[in-house]
Amino acid sequence: MGRTPYWLIKYGFIIDLLSIPVGFVFAYGIFIHWKRIRMGTERIKLNISVSTPKIGPFYIKPFIFIGILGSKIYKKIFSGIAHGFLFWGMVLLLLGTISVLMNVVFGIPVFKGLFNYYFMGFTLDLAGLLSLAGVLFFIFRRIFPPQRITAFKEKKGFLLVETSIAFVIITGFLLESLRISYNGIDPGSFIGNWISGIIGKPGNIKIIYQSIWWIHGIVALAVIAYIPYSPLVHLILAPINSGLSRPLSGLKMGVMNFSELVDNVEEIQEDELPSLGVGRLADFSWKRLLDFSTCLWCGRCHEVCPAVLTGKSLTPKGIIVTLSELLKEEKFQESLFNYISINTIYNCTTCAACIEVCPVSINQTKAIMRMRQYLLMELSEIPETMGRAYKSLENRGHPFFGTGFGPNDWQKDIDVPIFQKEKTEYLLWIGCSVAYEERAQNIARSMVKILKKAGVSFGILPDIRCTGDPAKQMGSEFLFIEIAQQNIEYLSSLGVKNIITLCPHCYDSFIHYYPEIGGIYRVFPHVLMIKKLLDSGKLHLKKQNINITLHDSCYLGRHNKIFDEPRELISYIGKLIEMKRNRELSLCCGGGGGNYWTEEEGTRINRERAREAFETGADVIATSCPFCLLMLTDGIKGFTQENKVFDIAELCENFME
Repeated sequence: MGRTPYWLIKYGFIIDLLSIPVGFVFAYGIFIHWKRIRMGTERIKLNISVSTPKIGPFYIKPFIFIGILGSKIYKKIFSGIAHGFLFWGMVLLLLGTISVLMNVVFGIPVFKGLFNYYFMGFTLDLAGLLSLAGVLFFIFRRIFPPQRITAFKEKKGFLLVETSIAFVIITGFLLESLRISYNGIDPGSFIGNWISGIIGKPGNIKIIYQSIWWIHGIVALAVIAYIPYSPLVHLILAPINSGLSRPLSGLKMGVMNFSELVDNVEEIQEDELPSLGVGRLADFSWKRLLDFSTCLWCGRCHEVCPAVLTGKSLTPKGIIVTLSELLKEEKFQESLFNYISINTIYNCTTCAACIEVCPVSINQTKAIMRMRQYLLMELSEIPETMGRAYKSLENRGHPFFGTGFGPNDWQKDIDVPIFQKEKTEYLLWIGCSVAYEERAQNIARSMVKILKKAGVSFGILPDIRCTGDPAKQMGSEFLFIEIAQQNIEYLSSLGVKNIITLCPHCYDSFIHYYPEIGGIYRVFPHVLMIKKLLDSGKLHLKKQNINITLHDSCYLGRHNKIFDEPRELISYIGKLIEMKRNRELSLCCGGGGGNYWTEEEGTRINRERAREAFETGADVIATSCPFCLLMLTDGIKGFTQENKVFDIAELCENFME
């Protein structure tokens, strides 16, 4: 006997009719999320563009690969596989349910022939088995959770929906096996056939079947209705959030458009003036509020954060969880700093490790930086030492207060050409960290020698300038834009088109933020320039019998995806030994986000990173950022008095043929 819909069930259509109110309950739950998210606003528009295919507001690639396919989930292999089993298994079971409905309504013969054997039988049994395996994994993990899940707070409701899903799958298999026990073998349904052989043919099979059928159907509908009110709402919100996330690596802060604020300020009432940064939940954009609604509280961001790893008060999970709870309670007008401390906000090094690992495209760092902007630009709140650096940047044009070096001291004993309009091809941008910190000055000296050796037409500016990046990282868009506009005007007067940077922070500003305010250049980080010279045959290096470990700079690596070129340069010199945390998962040196100028609480981040480097047993620790060089040079002192930390430019200059 073949399969028939509503077998042994009178009034089975009632389950189908119940799906209508369930649909309304589901839609109302989604509406509640939408209503809360709509309470946000983009107070000052950001100038930032992405040349990636879109459909309306959705970026196609992240929508499909991150939102639908869940590509980032698989970075944790076991939970990734379990999620894949559960998600795709349930998708197939949903398609099977739709097929049954098509049979009932339109008479499509889904229970006949090869389709019945391969899809309705074998495929749906396999889907049920995989879904059950996946959900049992998650139930076990909720009972015995890893620390990242319970850190700060654990999200309630997962265990209820997971056990409900497991119940629906198990009762589905029981229904199939009871039907097979009564009617005979069903080709393709290998799980149902196997269970039916175990349970035999109970005497009261009809009553058992009917009871389980109604319970199975009602619980399944209840799970669907509960989705928007449970952690499973991420099934809806995660693809939307990923599709709306600009597919750029790193922080993606954009540049505030103050001119629009000035143009419209006369039309705005005093009590309606937009805030600079975010001090209340209502000041966040719709996209940030969508982030908070989407968060799974999975803690992946928590376990990679350098502040968490070194005992500081900041946890990116804690920030997003706090904001998520405030959103749920609709506390849109309360000060966020009643719930999140100022020190916590300034602990962030802007390394973007949290963004990198988030499986649902949440930008934790951007939320933190928006609050930091409010603290500095609206409340003038900033940690004392960082505040001294900020004042120095305002008054002296660089943040290195108390330095004993002048802007030209790094040039001692070398002849450095000055950039000449329409004659010089490349501007070598020295930057403030290289000029005013003694240890970092060798980077500039080495790069000058390399460029001269390769016969490159280059020059420097007569005066040392900062890109304004420290101001942006500390939270002052005002000062950043002021400095950037002055630099752009000056570089335009010189006709600068090509820039070589020695610092990834300068590089990041030039390629991501300067174009938004009129400064468009071809920019080469010094490691890429050296690689270019080697590839063209203008430079040659001597291979050494040394082991080198590489520290990936956050702003060259995670923020700009430059991972291979530094490693290729190292391969010219010696043998690369990778640290445990490398490339996208590299640990920050601790100097980003203005934290080079802070007194750290807990363990110093540079000490933790230096320990990882030292434990590789490498002869040399290579860096590609002056801040990383300075932080690791200090950090390694806790393990050895030998100078083991060098910038790649220094290594290349030392081993030039």
